[in-house]
Amino acid sequence: LFQALRNNRRNVSMKALFETYSHTFRVKSWSKTKIFSIEPRNMQSVLAIDFASWGVQPLRLFAFEPFVGKGIMCSDGTFWEHSRALIKPTFARTQIADLHLLMFDAHVKRLVALVPGDGSTIDLQPLFSRLALDSSTEFLSGESVECLSVNSVSDDVQDFLKAYNYGQMIVGRRFQLPHWNIFTQDQQFWTSCKVAHEFVEKYVSDARRNLDSPKNRGKESGRFILAHELLQQTEDIEDTRNQLLKVFLPAHEVTGVALTNLFFQLARSPLVYARLQKEILAAGSNEKPWTFERLKSLRYLQNVISETFRLNPTIGTTIRIALRDTILPTGGGSPESNAPIYVNKGDVVTFTCMHYIGAKICLEKMQTYSVRSDGRPFDLHLNDFRDTFRLPDHEAMARTVRLHLTPCQSGHLQLHLLG
Repeated sequence: LFQALRNNRRNVSMKALFETYSHTFRVKSWSKTKIFSIEPRNMQSVLAIDFASWGVQPLRLFAFEPFVGKGIMCSDGTFWEHSRALIKPTFARTQIADLHLLMFDAHVKRLVALVPGDGSTIDLQPLFSRLALDSSTEFLSGESVECLSVNSVSDDVQDFLKAYNYGQMIVGRRFQLPHWNIFTQDQQFWTSCKVAHEFVEKYVSDARRNLDSPKNRGKESGRFILAHELLQQTEDIEDTRNQLLKVFLPAHEVTGVALTNLFFQLARSPLVYARLQKEILAAGSNEKPWTFERLKSLRYLQNVISETFRLNPTIGTTIRIALRDTILPTGGGSPESNAPIYVNKGDVVTFTCMHYIGAKICLEKMQTYSVRSDGRPFDLHLNDFRDTFRLPDHEAMARTVRLHLTPCQSGHLQLHLLG
């Protein structure tokens, strides 16, 4: 795996391991036991049913703390509950999403203005990354870094982005090599942490000073500013800074990657693109303002987004460590590998998004079955497709279905028609 990471072939390597050793297997690594699984029942147990038995602090705190501090991404127990209680209320109200949409619209218009109108080819990935940076920084601090602006980006913003990107890269190395800290002890990392902290603290301090002013109470001109909301719950500048950095870490990355993956698929699926365009234009013809609920009501758009996440997950792995002795519900025994697995305290489990292994769809056979045309889920028996599963081509995406590959207790798979 270390060699695969260095050669940027981690997913290929993991796919080969799962195909060789089954959907759940155990290895010894650096005196630790690691379990790799793609079984949804195991993931459900770790992330929901047996949530209290698993955690992340022993795995992540060393890597994350110098950069984003201790908080919801790298803590367990009472401190995790504190961080979650601090952030959750700011995302719990639907009207926040509507306010964010108004702000996001301005950034999208700047992006569209940068797309050539002559039909020439353009690389959208850098533009989506800049869009995510602009929208996330304005949402967090009230001021956008304006990477999509035609004017040059200020020096302090460039320094922050350079420091943040480098710090994020070293955090990944510290996470992958916790027992080899000597390889990540470079001065540039600590300098990057300092630059990122000072940049965010400036915005937090400004928000603290202006919070008592009515025009800056978090919803100025229809805007919602996370820094203002957090400062109404705590007066700790450092804690607020760390919370903002932890939200920014996934916010700008996940948004940019998800949009890139979505348009990568649409560019190869003209039928899907045409149907999606038709739905959006029809919904926008009434000239009503876009709201969170209106967007959620676009069924085909939601299905396309879900299918993109299924084909290209923005986060490929989920890792947890056992905080006490426990079990995983399936993956042990032979030959069926459906027996529970005993897990010792300190064992690590890694879930990889390779749900497509060993189960693929035959579109020709799919067409012989009657399916609901209203887009609602339906059940199809697993045995009907036991010998004919294969993944659809991207060109046939308009005829594919969303697929959860774990059989229910009744032996059924739940399928959802996309196109």
